[in-house]
Amino acid sequence: MFVNQELQDLQAPEGWEIQRRPLGWSKRFEFADYAQTRQFLDLLTGVSEKLGYYPNLNFAKTYVVVAIQFEGDAVEPERAEFAAAAEHCAEQARE
Repeated sequence: MFVNQELQDLQAPEGWEIQRRPLGWSKRFEFADYAQTRQFLDLLTGVSEKLGYYPNLNFAKTYVVVAIQFEGDAVEPERAEFAAAAEHCAEQARE
């Protein structure tokens, strides 16, 4: 199977699931309570506004699933940056 060089260079961060067609990454973030979940969502809003990218979100009281879709079969660096920022937001929300 042919793997795009950009895909090889920008693998999904640890803990993120890879979807092949269409190419995407997803991760479920767990939180202790709704207050942490809400803070995470608020922090993600700031990241989205800064990067100009709005991922698909599915959430409930104590979790958020973030799904990042890529154009074609290439991992765009800006969306990879969003995944890293989401990890940081989760850490902040849990503090």
